[in-house]
Amino acid sequence: MKRLIKSVAHGLLGDYAIYHIYSDPDTSDAPASTAGGELNCRAIAQSQVEASGEPLLLEQAGYFGAGAHAYGCWYDERLAGVCFYWFGDRYRTRNFWPLDAGEAKLVQIVVVPEARGRGIASELIARSRAAMRTRGFRRLYARIWHSNVPSLRAFERAGWGRIATVLEVNPLRLSKPWRIMAPNRPRAAAGRITSG
Repeated sequence: MKRLIKSVAHGLLGDYAIYHIYSDPDTSDAPASTAGGELNCRAIAQSQVEASGEPLLLEQAGYFGAGAHAYGCWYDERLAGVCFYWFGDRYRTRNFWPLDAGEAKLVQIVVVPEARGRGIASELIARSRAAMRTRGFRRLYARIWHSNVPSLRAFERAGWGRIATVLEVNPLRLSKPWRIMAPNRPRAAAGRITSG
């Protein structure tokens, strides 16, 4: 029965996507660290990722460049995770969630499989958030697939909170999907449907 319902829904609504939008805390007392001293997180250059030799981390090279800030987290003296924030013109290539001046979006975070479950993602999120605030960014966002429980937990442990859920559907295979956001940021009406 569940399969039939999914099939009918897909036929009517087309492809769909459900994301949760998270934002960093407004307060300056947000956690800058969530773990003990065994993790070392800081800004990172592409050459450091290349020197790691970690295949999963090497695949992230496309996230570096103008309009991006990157951070890495070391565990047992090896690079175990990276995250990337995009802003300005660089982020406009994605433009899923509207950004104002002074805002950035965490567009990618990965932790190597053998280092997962040690709080590296939460630590990387918390410390990179503090570094981004030091760089002058006043608000940060992240988009997380609705069923990605490890990522949802990592952001929550780092003090970020859910501010919206976005559903995209593409009925009749329209050129642009419909986007339903609820609740929205204060400058948009809750439940508003947009295309694009």
